[in-house]
Amino acid sequence: MNYRHAFHAGSAADVLKHVVLLETLDLVLQKPKPLFVLDTHAGEGLYRLQAEGEADWGIRRLWERRGEWPALSGYFEAVGRFNGTRLRDYPGSPLLISGRLRPEDRLVAVEEASTAHATLQQVLRSPQSQIFLGNGYHALKALLPPRERRGVILIDPPYERVTERSALLTGLKTALQRFPQGIYLVWYPIKDQRDAERLVAILSALGDHLCVELLTWPADVKSRLNGSGLLILNPPYGLKKRLGEVVPTLAQLLTRDKTPRYRVR
Repeated sequence: MNYRHAFHAGSAADVLKHVVLLETLDLVLQKPKPLFVLDTHAGEGLYRLQAEGEADWGIRRLWERRGEWPALSGYFEAVGRFNGTRLRDYPGSPLLISGRLRPEDRLVAVEEASTAHATLQQVLRSPQSQIFLGNGYHALKALLPPRERRGVILIDPPYERVTERSALLTGLKTALQRFPQGIYLVWYPIKDQRDAERLVAILSALGDHLCVELLTWPADVKSRLNGSGLLILNPPYGLKKRLGEVVPTLAQLLTRDKTPRYRVR
């Protein structure tokens, strides 16, 4: 798939990914010990929402009525930090993570594209954050295990290369060998449902997991992005219950044909 961050910023896929990410962080950060977070495909960090883009069926669809859904208040608050009264910009995962961290926590954001890396350096400025230019899968080997011994690792590749899935699987296996207790969030697109199921089956075999999916279209048209999902390895206690309350609401609000499609299992 050809993934253009600016066009897709604030899409339903972004909303799902970032809601799951923030819910995970909120649960993990209840413990006082320092936390390490690695974002392997960090992107530019902050995106100006286009006049016509995927945000129309994502964050824009939710924003004007955000007071109606208190279960999503943490997500709306995180997005609101980068906007005034009007929704203009959408924060990527590095900025959302940085906004959650305490002084004793640490974020490493890795980006392979030099232009995106340069932009990220301008918008992500916090003493707990480091930004590296490089391959995110290589970072899984180079940076794990972290000195904090507790970690959340977000793997959010664009799936543009034919070798992406093999690189993902190899990198994830290496990471689990080096840091088996880490919490791993792996985002994936859903275009061909059977193809997505095969990927989920492979990833699920790696350990204790939680699978979360949200489809905004029926999964029967291979030429479009019908939805997305996250496979969470070593999910924190309470995450399944929390997402079981939040994801059905997202599915109802973000569907394009009034038919909610989701799973949390």
